[in-house]
Amino acid sequence: MRFSFLVTIVTLTTSMSVSACSNYAYPCLRDSDCCGYPSGILYCDTNSSVCVNG
Repeated sequence: MRFSFLVTIVTLTTSMSVSACSNYAYPCLRDSDCCGYPSGILYCDTNSSVCVNG
């Protein structure tokens, strides 16, 4: 029982860290912080430091 609980926690933590990106109007530091980069959908506006539409 403890093993399956631990596996579940590790799996959830890993999936969250892999998909950590910012959506539209959320804070960012660089283009790669925005979801959809490098497809050109979102990029990081350096003036306002938020993800905006490309």
